Formats: sequence, structure tokens, C-alpha cells
Amino acid sequence: MFRVADGLLREAGMSFRDVVRTWIYLRDIDRDYDVLNRARREFFRNCGIERRPASTGVQGIPCSEAHDFSMSLYAVKSPRPLDVTLMSTPTLNEAWTYGADFSRGLRLVDANRVVLYVSGTASIDEAGQSVHVGDFKAQAGRMLHNIATLLAAQGATFENVVSAVTYLKHPSDAPALRRILGSRRFDGFPCALVEAPLCRPELLCETEAVAILPLAASGA
Repeated sequence: MFRVADGLLREAGMSFRDVVRTWIYLRDIDRDYDVLNRARREFFRNCGIERRPASTGVQGIPCSEAHDFSMSLYAVKSPRPLDVTLMSTPTLNEAWTYGADFSRGLRLVDANRVVLYVSGTASIDEAGQSVHVGDFKAQAGRMLHNIATLLAAQGATFENVVSAVTYLKHPSDAPALRRILGSRRFDGFPCALVEAPLCRPELLCETEAVAILPLAASGA
């Protein structure tokens, strides 16, 4: 999958080094997530990719029965070197420390704006451990706290979010999630709710987001 994507990018005069965001869907995430991480790490190592893209990896069923994985991606190339930096927060460790080679988020300076790509973020603590197991409300709260601190480090808040997707392991949690999102003011922008098993069986929700800042406000 990664090699095919790199081949398509090269046909467009780019390479996987130009990728800033990926979305990866696994037919059986409990069975194959470790396999994905090993393959991704090997591919990145062989290609010399050190700036890991922001990413979301959830269970999703590829249309062809022949495939267990599918991926979409966003790549950017410019005549000048891109201004792309990692987003981080003290409330989360780096995902690659436990074998998942993606960045918590990437900050991309565009022509007249700064775009913040927040990876799929769940109820994970600064040691990379799942927290609040079995407590949906607390998991949603920690998820939003992690996103808020990632944004805050870039001078942004939920008011700067322009779109998001939240993945729910159990669709019956959707009404509670909507109340929690509203109470935290994580609203006022498109936010799809999608049923999808997540990368760890104990995780109940995960959210990805895109935020935009004007250059002047970001200090760029």
C-alpha cells in the first residue's frame, strides 16, 4: 500500500516525503494494526522519512475483498522548502515511542495562513497508556483535553477548528458525545460522527481535526 502510494506520488513529481497527512483504514484493526505499524516503520526507514505525517488509523472496510488496508493522503510541494513542524503537547508522548510512526499533528505554513493537522487523538496519557478504560465520558474529556493542548501550543483554540471527524466504537454513545462536545464548545464546524473500532480495543472514541490560523495570529 505504501509503495503503491509512493509510486502514484512520483508520477505527479512528488514522493512520500511530501505527505503531511494520511488516513488509513483496516479491515480488521485488532488483527492487523501491529502489522501496519511494522510495515509503515520499515517503509519510512527505507525511504529515509523522518518527518512522520499526521495520521488517522481506524477500522474501515475496503470495497475490494482482495484488500485488508486502504489509504488516502494529502501531499504538498512548493518551489521553496516547506515550513512544516511537528505539533506536540506535554499531555501526550510521541506515538513512535510505542511503535506507531505518525506525528500527533503537523503545522503547515501556507501562502497566507497556517494549517494545523491534528492526528486521530484518543484518551491517551503522557506515557502512551490508555486512560479511563470503560468510562466514555472521561475518555471523551481526555481526548478533547489532548486536542486542546496540541492546539494551544500553536496559539490556537477550538474556535480555530474548521472541521473534525470523531470515530466511535459504539454508535449508542453518539448522544452523550454530542452533549460533551457542546459543553466544551467543540462545535460550530462540520464534525462527522463515524462508527469505527479503534487501534486499541479499550478506546471508545477518537477525533481528528483541522484548524486554521492567519499568519499574523500565528506569529509566522
